[in-house]
Amino acid sequence: ATAILAASPAFAAEDSGFYVGAGLGNFAADSQSIVNGRDFEGSDFGFKVFGGYKFMPYLAVEGEYINGGEPDDNYDSGTDQLRIAIGMSGFVGSAVGILPIGENFDVFAKLGFIYWDADGSLKLRDEGDLVTKTSIGEDGTDFAWAVGGTWNFTDTLGVRAEYQGFEISEFNSVDFASASIIWSF
Repeated sequence: ATAILAASPAFAAEDSGFYVGAGLGNFAADSQSIVNGRDFEGSDFGFKVFGGYKFMPYLAVEGEYINGGEPDDNYDSGTDQLRIAIGMSGFVGSAVGILPIGENFDVFAKLGFIYWDADGSLKLRDEGDLVTKTSIGEDGTDFAWAVGGTWNFTDTLGVRAEYQGFEISEFNSVDFASASIIWSF
């Protein structure tokens, strides 16, 4: 019993602690009937920075900032051209469940919330002349989830592949597929 109790803090210290990371990927959003019954489907290059604390090999908490760029969509009816662009960013807080598979690899799932901010613009042109230009701004808090895997090269350096989904009420789907570098300390 003494040996197990003595080994427990060493085991916990090895598999717990703070981590930080940064990633790049594809941010996509789509919505039905966003303007005059027209669907919106756009994607752009996005980035994120994150940090967390791993309490034990199976549980962590994580906070991140995500910038999804400015996904846009264009419609052309021959004489009318409509361009819709939506810039999105947000802060995500999540609980992370981790399943270690071997010494260097683990899979994870995250559940949490995103506080998002979206700024959009709509430009309507008739035969090349600008007819309407409108800007909108919305924000809110909605459900966020993710799944992914981490490959650890060393005890402190690894790479992560992740797919995140955000249940933002104004859209059918908003997701972010990314690859990140992660540093543990």
